[in-house]
Amino acid sequence: MVGGSRMAEHAAQGFFVAAFGIDGAPEGVAYWEPGSLSAKWIAVCDAYLEVQGNCFTARWSGPLSHIQTKLTIASGVGVAMFSVQGRLVASVALASGLSPTVETETLQMFVDSLRKVALVRHAAVSPDPFQNALAISERPLMVVVPWPDSAISEQDHSLVRELAIHTAGAFFARNLGST
Repeated sequence: MVGGSRMAEHAAQGFFVAAFGIDGAPEGVAYWEPGSLSAKWIAVCDAYLEVQGNCFTARWSGPLSHIQTKLTIASGVGVAMFSVQGRLVASVALASGLSPTVETETLQMFVDSLRKVALVRHAAVSPDPFQNALAISERPLMVVVPWPDSAISEQDHSLVRELAIHTAGAFFARNLGST
């Protein structure tokens, strides 16, 4: 598989993950080492992206069919939402470093959309929640905001974390694998 060889080439480079709380405060930026991702799950996520295309809302298959991803991709930038049974579990922005202007605009739209969420407005500890997401220079970068929801099991929260991180890995491999 051509995509698989590109993925393997780039997956070895890793990427940065910046997590934020629902209050908009940064929880840290960490580098995901190449060996921390499952080659099997990267391949599953790559195949999912291949089938779904650049703009979609789709359920995963089999035992993951209760999980849905909404993803829009353009110019090496992506914005995603992961839901379980229709309930939002994680919001994600992906910046490959290929299009700085598009990334800046997309990250600003991502931050603006988060700021409109009532839960964020009530929990915000600063007048500009998520502002730090706009200042992170490391690339490739995954910005993630997990949404707490007691109606979603810890197992499903964990599944979404894994799907999100492996989808990011597949996304970056697709966008940067040939560089």
